[in-house]
Amino acid sequence: MEEVQSDEEGGSPREQTQEEMEEQAALARIILAFRDYQQSAEWEVARWQSNYAHLPPHHKALIPHQPAKLAAARSAVNTNMFFIKSLLQAFDPDSASGPLPPHLMVPPALRGPDDGPDGCSARINENDVEKVRYVLKNVVRDWSAEGAAERMMSYGPILAELREGFKDWSNPRRPPRVLIPGAGLARLCVEVAALGYEAQGNEYSYFMLLASSFMLNHMTERHQYTVHPWLHTNCNHLADGDQLRGVPVPDVVPSELVQGAGLLSMCAGDFVEVYSAPDMRGLFDAVVTCFFLDTAHNVLRYLEVISACLAPGGRWINLGPLLYHWADSHTYLSTMEQSIELSLDDIKAAAAAMGFRLVREEAVDAPYMTNYKSMFKTVYQAAFWTMVKEREWDPEAAVAAAAAAAAASQQQAPPPPPPRCGS
Repeated sequence: MEEVQSDEEGGSPREQTQEEMEEQAALARIILAFRDYQQSAEWEVARWQSNYAHLPPHHKALIPHQPAKLAAARSAVNTNMFFIKSLLQAFDPDSASGPLPPHLMVPPALRGPDDGPDGCSARINENDVEKVRYVLKNVVRDWSAEGAAERMMSYGPILAELREGFKDWSNPRRPPRVLIPGAGLARLCVEVAALGYEAQGNEYSYFMLLASSFMLNHMTERHQYTVHPWLHTNCNHLADGDQLRGVPVPDVVPSELVQGAGLLSMCAGDFVEVYSAPDMRGLFDAVVTCFFLDTAHNVLRYLEVISACLAPGGRWINLGPLLYHWADSHTYLSTMEQSIELSLDDIKAAAAAMGFRLVREEAVDAPYMTNYKSMFKTVYQAAFWTMVKEREWDPEAAVAAAAAAAAASQQQAPPPPPPRCGS
């Protein structure tokens, strides 16, 4: 039997659609993953303690500070949990602890036989646990002074390119409209809006949406919270203090950066579904894709939607690698997911065929969520370009042209046979 919910206007109950139930189930799973953070993190610290306890006495004597480190790690877990609980309370006070309220539970129609009373306690998995820790690292990347150097290497070139592209903007009725899909925790959106442009962020992940809403709407002072993003692994640290250090956030109150009313908005949903709609056609003067292209199942579809929602003469600014997030999904998902993995040259050629003209391009070193005190750092040689949309793309005409080219190729006379030996 399907769940019912009240009609917003008349108050009469109505049945949830399958899509609404699945969305509610996904949100419930993510809320419970956030709530599970402390338990999963403390289990990890307990594992470290167990390994230490099994050392012989003469080895323990060599690292006498280890019990103090374990105590500090547990304190850091508590500090992180305070941040997470504040995030959940800001979203919905009833979501932070205790049984989930009915509107946040997994609908009964989607529950399995082994699920708990909230509908999905049994569904918390290692991937969700890691995504919660990923949020903590993203908070540091986007909203701390420690992340400023990394932001400068990724967001800095993009912001400079936007300023250059719109330096002669002459529309007195409105500023340039900039779309930022894959907005994450929205710092780039805020920086774009701070330039005086209309910035719209788009994000699909509820992990990111809950956290970005918290950072954008509930920060009232600098360094309001502290997080410990690097404590979850003992590998590649120069010192225990580097692993356990707290990072204050935010480095700036978002509302103090965005001065104009209506300059910043966030749109939740799948990029392709939202921005392929007819009312989005030609709406934006620029699309900024930062560490986003490789999140696509089909990167060509991303290009198609970018082209459609850009106005004629609009600018597409891209910075990022080609990691292709779905390429190995068959190793951890029970179903096969589409993943089209193209080379950089293929992507640029497809963009040109769709009507884009490349106006600048370079490779830039771009670290991503890097612990600058670690012995291990991830730095991509990212593709950075600006393309201008010079014409609309007609998919049917492209198919017809390809078919004509293939037919012409088949009609060509075959090459002469090679000469025989000795002739």
